[in-house]
Amino acid sequence: MKQTIQPYQYYFIKREVDQLLNAYSSVNDPKTVQTVQALAAEKIHAMLETEIPEIEAFLTAVLDVKLKKEKAERLLEELKEIVLPFEQPSKIQIEKLFRKVKKLKQPDWKEFDLREHTYIGWNDPGSQKKFLVYYEDEQLKGISGTLSPTITKGICAICQKTSNVSLFLSTTKSGSEGTYTKKGNYICHDSQQCNHQLVKLAPFYEFAERVKRER
Repeated sequence: MKQTIQPYQYYFIKREVDQLLNAYSSVNDPKTVQTVQALAAEKIHAMLETEIPEIEAFLTAVLDVKLKKEKAERLLEELKEIVLPFEQPSKIQIEKLFRKVKKLKQPDWKEFDLREHTYIGWNDPGSQKKFLVYYEDEQLKGISGTLSPTITKGICAICQKTSNVSLFLSTTKSGSEGTYTKKGNYICHDSQQCNHQLVKLAPFYEFAERVKRER
């Protein structure tokens, strides 16, 4: 089976399926349900921008008003077979991204299902740092900052969902005299949760650009 969709696209589709299940279980008006179905199919097609046979078969199955949660979960697990996994970089590649970091903590790759990750993020509680690696135009890139240990409810700057967030601080040179200031964004403390909530790329790249400008 050819891998043809990205992790964030998978979670976009999963979100639409969740909305369909909610409509099937709570809406009594058939016309309203049909509207929800039509919108879900339209949004998925628009997001993918191309026809994929596996997606068409998947849609046929989930656009069934008799669909139950158990079957939907099984269909989503099967759909994961066509997700392009995050390409795991080598230890040396990651070290090159964060040359200035002494005693860099590497991610534990055994913890990741790479089909679920648009980016890889990991926390180093010892140094209170957070590291993120991602691909842009097929080029591996990385950003890092100080992550507050305090967790609160708020909107994540990356996935734009209400989540358990912490303040991510990046340092920027503020003048020619060598002074520095810190600028912050609230992001998901748990990057795995963030990836599961990420359904479009633009906010992530906007966040990454802000951090890079601030450095």
